[in-house]
Amino acid sequence: MLEIDGYHIFAELKRGPVTTIFKALDTRHGRIVLIKLLRADAATETNRLVQFLQESNITALMLHPNLRHIYQSDMVGDEHFLALEYVEGPTLFELINRHKKLPIDICLFIAKELGKAMAAMHRYNVLHLDVKPHNIFLSFAGDVKLGDLGMARELIDSDPTIVGTPAYMSPEQVLGREITKSSDLFSFGAVFYEMFTGEAAFANRTLSATLHHVANWEPVLIAKIRPEVPSEFVATCQKLLAKNPAERYRDAEAVIEQLTWLEQLYGLTITKHQLADFITAPETYRKVDLQQRVTIAEPVVEMKRYDRAPTLSWGAAAVVSALMFLAGVIFISVLKVKVESKTVSATSRTGITAPALFPPQPEEHGYLELSVKPWGAVSIGPEALGKTPLQRPIPLPPGTHKVRVQHPQWGEKEIEVQIIVGDTLRRRLDLTKP
Repeated sequence: MLEIDGYHIFAELKRGPVTTIFKALDTRHGRIVLIKLLRADAATETNRLVQFLQESNITALMLHPNLRHIYQSDMVGDEHFLALEYVEGPTLFELINRHKKLPIDICLFIAKELGKAMAAMHRYNVLHLDVKPHNIFLSFAGDVKLGDLGMARELIDSDPTIVGTPAYMSPEQVLGREITKSSDLFSFGAVFYEMFTGEAAFANRTLSATLHHVANWEPVLIAKIRPEVPSEFVATCQKLLAKNPAERYRDAEAVIEQLTWLEQLYGLTITKHQLADFITAPETYRKVDLQQRVTIAEPVVEMKRYDRAPTLSWGAAAVVSALMFLAGVIFISVLKVKVESKTVSATSRTGITAPALFPPQPEEHGYLELSVKPWGAVSIGPEALGKTPLQRPIPLPPGTHKVRVQHPQWGEKEIEVQIIVGDTLRRRLDLTKP
């Protein structure tokens, strides 16, 4: 058995053509670690050695609870080794292989934790470039950690010729185009899809066919494989898997915001303990009835102005009402002129068609994506837009707008938003807090 000073190696876990993985006790710190040894014959291949050292150098730069840590990089004899954090539990690949289609709430939790890991990497301007279920480690305590940064590159060093795992690569990687943080988001979408369906989004029998599918084909619709997945989850996955990087989410933080909104939309409270329960005792795990959750989260209300105790005199109230009516007429007139003067309609940068309440919008508009706890009736000026959760972002002309949200129990709040052309502003309101 291999001997390394400071480590008591007691098990060989995996032997491959390039590396051998051991389980060991770090005797100086009293913790279990993984020893990843680069075989001497593989180290003679320049790209193998560079990749191995790259994992060491980049991983050492970052510290985050959702990223697997590296403790040491050194040599034993003429062989390079890494001492890595040991995560006691399966990989996401093993969990999917065992259960096929994972519970939807579990998918959401894992995706959100993965989003945090990617957001942390991107804050360091590092691209992972090999995000896949095999590199996502789950602990029996419910932790989710992204690891294996052998393909990772700093953004300024990203090279379009770099390849990852074909079935999880972005179209721009396949086509040799510019690689950005959005490339990791596409891989994120492929993982999200696989958790829902139990099937890889683009895997095929041959390498060339797989690459062709990534670049040109859409995966089989989630609804065909698993009809019970809510449409909002499907839309999120589809946006991540957009062929055009500009049509994906703006960054990993925006993905986290979207996943948080899905939690609120379905009234889900998911913690690492639920994941731990599912990993350790899946037969006793209580699946969430999402349709029932929707019923609870979306009480049926009439869309009307709620009665309130009068605080103005009749005369003052009449003046205010007249001013509001005049402002509403001006707002609607301006909006109508702008819409009718253009023939080219716009699609929100979120990749979701604007609501039927509004006509197709020109590119000079921005969008407001609003989430409200517990829910609320939304209006801008005299225009009632419906109760949250709204099905689509609200298209608005650029400038400042006052948005009013009402709830029969929690009262009313008004916020001011600044809309920028072509951008999507995301705002959250908690009516239960003062």
